[in-house]
Amino acid sequence: MAGIGRGQMHHIGEHIAQKRAIYHRYKEGFTGVPVEMNPYVPCSEPNFWLSCFTINKGQAVTPDDIRLELAKYNIESRPIWKPMHLQPVYAANDFITLDDPVGEDIFARGLCLPSDNKMTEEQQQVVIEIIDGLFK
Repeated sequence: MAGIGRGQMHHIGEHIAQKRAIYHRYKEGFTGVPVEMNPYVPCSEPNFWLSCFTINKGQAVTPDDIRLELAKYNIESRPIWKPMHLQPVYAANDFITLDDPVGEDIFARGLCLPSDNKMTEEQQQVVIEIIDGLFK
């Protein structure tokens, strides 16, 4: 495993550039679609390893609607990670939260999009068009 990781380090700059391009194509492609790409602070330098979005509040389309529609085309997407306190194994444990639990909201409205650096621009455009079509 360590050998694989070390081998990938030679290409890390190229991979990050590819991931950045994927993120920005999604961001541009979803202009006018009621979703928000995973935000980042402008003064930061994210690696864009995984492109995700949240659906704007008040929409009839759910992350699961999108996931299932993409699956019809053999396109894999995944829910945003479930907060620990919502996972069955931790259900009996105490947890601390805010009045407006951010993690629960992101989980309820979020989806991880296909982000493989081997994905072509054409394949990514298909993902964008399928999602856009669900909101029309």
